Amino acid sequence: MIYWLYLAVFFLLSALDAKEIAMQRFDKQNHKIFEILADKVSAKDNVITASGNAILLNYDVYILADKVRYDTKTKEALLEGNIKVYRGEGLLVKTDYVKLSLNEKYEIIFPFYVQDSVSGIWVSADIASGKDQKYKVKNMSTSGCSIDNPIWHVNATSGSFNMQKSHLSMWNPKIYVGDIPVLYLPYIFMSTSNKRTTGFLYPEFGTSNLDGFIYLQPFYLAPKNSWDMTFTPQIRYKRGFGLNFEARYINSKNDRFLFNARYFRNYTQYVKRYDLRNQNIYGFEFLSSSRDTLQKYFHLKSNIDNGHYIDFLYMNDLDYVRFEKVNKRITDATHMSRANYYLQTENNYYGLNIKYFLNLNKINNNRTFQSVPNLQYHKYLNSLYFRNLLYSVDYQFRNTAREIGYGYVQNALNVPVGLQFSLFKKYLSLGLWNDLQLSNVALMQSKNSFVPTIPNESREFGNFVSSNFSMYVNTDLAREYNKLFHTIQLEAIFNIPYYTFKNGLFSQNMYALSAQALNSYTSPLLRDYDYQGRLYDSVWNPSSILPSNASNKTVDLTLTQYLYGLGGQELLYFKISQLINLDDKVSPFRMPLESKIGFSPLTGLNIFGNVFYSFYQNRLEEISVNANYQRKFLSFNLSYFLKNNFSSGINSIVENLRII
Repeated sequence: MIYWLYLAVFFLLSALDAKEIAMQRFDKQNHKIFEILADKVSAKDNVITASGNAILLNYDVYILADKVRYDTKTKEALLEGNIKVYRGEGLLVKTDYVKLSLNEKYEIIFPFYVQDSVSGIWVSADIASGKDQKYKVKNMSTSGCSIDNPIWHVNATSGSFNMQKSHLSMWNPKIYVGDIPVLYLPYIFMSTSNKRTTGFLYPEFGTSNLDGFIYLQPFYLAPKNSWDMTFTPQIRYKRGFGLNFEARYINSKNDRFLFNARYFRNYTQYVKRYDLRNQNIYGFEFLSSSRDTLQKYFHLKSNIDNGHYIDFLYMNDLDYVRFEKVNKRITDATHMSRANYYLQTENNYYGLNIKYFLNLNKINNNRTFQSVPNLQYHKYLNSLYFRNLLYSVDYQFRNTAREIGYGYVQNALNVPVGLQFSLFKKYLSLGLWNDLQLSNVALMQSKNSFVPTIPNESREFGNFVSSNFSMYVNTDLAREYNKLFHTIQLEAIFNIPYYTFKNGLFSQNMYALSAQALNSYTSPLLRDYDYQGRLYDSVWNPSSILPSNASNKTVDLTLTQYLYGLGGQELLYFKISQLINLDDKVSPFRMPLESKIGFSPLTGLNIFGNVFYSFYQNRLEEISVNANYQRKFLSFNLSYFLKNNFSSGINSIVENLRII
């Protein structure tokens, strides 16, 4: 080994004569103690740059690199590209970036800085020894952020760094966010690679007044490049324990498949204390998507665009979704699973979809409507006779069914035709449209359902025909300022129905009589309807398909503004809108004025809020504010919600504050 080392040094010294000398320093005995050489040398101010097979010699240390930049004032050297640091009889460091400092005697001061070029993880430490890219270190500090002001970093008394395998182990590590210590561990082992590698992932932990201390520890298994799995045991100290499972697979056709499953068991005392419906919480989810399905699996020669998408979820409790993370926020107790297949050309779209709805607000799901299947044809917007005359066609077939209660089959056709053109040098856009809508419904499985009896009207079929005139007036203005770009859009939509025909299940009296029966729930289970001395499992509700005010005259006003910064970053967003119903006999302003605002003052920080003001009630109806910060491994969310309830003439306030 020593022989080969001396041989390498011999060839190294032989090459020095062909290089330019950037800098030399000698001690009192005139011994050379510091020298920088390279194929090309340049200097500017206090910085000397040596590039092309650069060599730095210092006592018993010699370093090879593509480039060396040395500051004569601060005595700091930055080395970049294919760096090899030799000390004594062995290779000390092999990396792509090294920063080191020298003292007054031009001795290298350890620790120095080493960074992995792929992952960005840097290690600063007192290096005790190193061989074959394996280093033992003391008094180390590491992070993946900027070295000058890292958002997070870890300090440890000792450890080891395997640069070849991208493994970093630390003893007595203290994890800091900024300068604040947040966690101490006796030992930690982690991978610095951004490649798929089997091992433990970053844990998630938190606290809750109901669940107590929460801890999730993911373990990632990646045996092959085509598939991987993640096992995440979790414990909620006051509530129970469980396991999350995720499997991902990509096949030879480059199609992706995802399978999730979750199980959680609540402690018996927790179930009794809070009267929970389920002690065992479980479910599973399957997702898959593919483009060009016919070409991949059925060898279709055409390049027609087609594909499928599947997203199916089953769960017995809403907490199945909540337990995905430490404290995932849920705003809706219903979930829609769907399977879609489409085929489209440049002008036409054909689709087949199935929708499965899971409603956990109910004891069981047998009264929930399911859409199986639906068919759609859509003719994309195109010109008719001349460029400004536009039209499109949309036809949908819907089959809606459920285990208990009525179902229905619906055909719906929508044909908008209109003129669209610009005025005043494109400052104003004007659209004049006629929208023709036709729909018919056939009721199915209605034996035990209440359908109002109206003279000369069918209780099994219903038809609806409507023709509306709409006028769109909008402007889209933009102006550039110093480092800012501002856009503003103003839009007014006037909708005037001039012909409406309804019969059968959509006749006008059907809406009023159905609304009366819908309020006739039986107690205590609130499952059936007791109306006119008879029990029904469901009541026909035409409003669920076609709102009673679908043929009303309305005006929709909207103002939208955006402010963008450098690089197209959205800094400010503001929108205000008001729907005015001119045919509302109570008040045209029963719909509230809606205002939305959002801005991003800092990178990663988003603040947005909604305000709903009711002119009809003459007071604020709802306010919500949300602040979200996310930067690398740090995430913070603060939300506030305030709502006035006006039901039964009693005004009540619902207030909610959440910090995650």
